[in-house]
Amino acid sequence: MAIGKKYNALIVDDDIVVRNVHKKYLSKNGFEIQMAENGIQALEFFHAGNQFDLVIMDLEMPLMDGIQATKEIRRLGVRSLIIGMSSCTIESKIEEFMSAGLDDFYATPMNMAKIAAIVRRLG
Repeated sequence: MAIGKKYNALIVDDDIVVRNVHKKYLSKNGFEIQMAENGIQALEFFHAGNQFDLVIMDLEMPLMDGIQATKEIRRLGVRSLIIGMSSCTIESKIEEFMSAGLDDFYATPMNMAKIAAIVRRLG
């Protein structure tokens, strides 16, 4: 990351433990963090005018899944780096998630090395 540059991230996952693990790591790397537990809450941040450098998006969530949320975010013209994640191993589901507008996809569990690689992409 560039020295002095503050990045904003949105972590979207229905599992509070996962959200908190990502928050802890990204906060230590200079990110300001917002969190949502489903796609509807994520969209509310964008409709309110919030801008994020990074969105970490879970695939399977209640109310609105990551595929639909990613499509809606991209329809708004958002250019944020969107990284999808899931424990799902069904290739067609992952392909559908990628085609919704993801920049990349990682299988969970999301380890610190994977998160570090994402952070470097923004730098």
